[in-house]
Amino acid sequence: MRSRHIFIVVTALIFLAGSAWPQETSGTQAQEASTESGAASDTNAANNPVNPQLTIDLQNYVMPSPEGYPGRFGDQGLFRVSVPMDLLGLHQFVRTILPINTPVSTPNGPTAGVGDLTVYDLVLSKVHGITIGVGPLIAAPTARSEAYGSGKWQAGAAGIVLKPFNWGLLGVLINYQHSFSGNSSSPGGQVTTAQPIAHYNFHHGFYLRSTGVWTFNSFTHVQYIPLGFGAGKVWNRSDGDIVNFYIEPQYCVYHTGVASPKWQIFAGATFKFPLGKR
Repeated sequence: MRSRHIFIVVTALIFLAGSAWPQETSGTQAQEASTESGAASDTNAANNPVNPQLTIDLQNYVMPSPEGYPGRFGDQGLFRVSVPMDLLGLHQFVRTILPINTPVSTPNGPTAGVGDLTVYDLVLSKVHGITIGVGPLIAAPTARSEAYGSGKWQAGAAGIVLKPFNWGLLGVLINYQHSFSGNSSSPGGQVTTAQPIAHYNFHHGFYLRSTGVWTFNSFTHVQYIPLGFGAGKVWNRSDGDIVNFYIEPQYCVYHTGVASPKWQIFAGATFKFPLGKR
């Protein structure tokens, strides 16, 4: 059943990507770049989570000695695919997130498994140079077991507020999801996340970053607020493709609940491709 859920969602994602591929997004990209200049615009585009490009994120969190499990390591990998679309006269950004979790709480020790797959659609607008987006969210119970996910279908909403500057980016990305159906033996609950976004640009594509995700999870009764400080490097190819590598240690100024991280190391790579030139 979980495999069928994953297949259906991935098939839908491929259909969306195919629909968006021939659309001309260069006009939207020019509008984004008009408020910035040169290298700052390129670096901001690489770090903008809703920049109008096909985006693939490969990210990973390593969590040493989480609460209640000294000497053990938790891990979460994230595979994200994001597709910009213009439908019904609205600028939209559809993001699909598939986690690969390695929880420390499994009886036979940490083993990797698929978590709950999440999809949300942000409808975007610009007000005085500030990007504002909001839209529906749904999460499918594709997790390997309750140790890896909620075991429930969840629905909610996502929102973003983002402002680019010549020196970098400031913003926040918020997700809320609440269970409504699924495994009757799994408890209901909700997850709220808030991700402050702060980037400061340097020359030659180098930048500093802080993007810790504040998490409040009533399924597992885990809450934590990480503050991150890291760095990254952006490469802009002549064909418009963007490659972005980064690493960001994050210390949790507040955490509660078994298996909540005390600190973690976030690292990843982001690849962006302009649709209009394909």
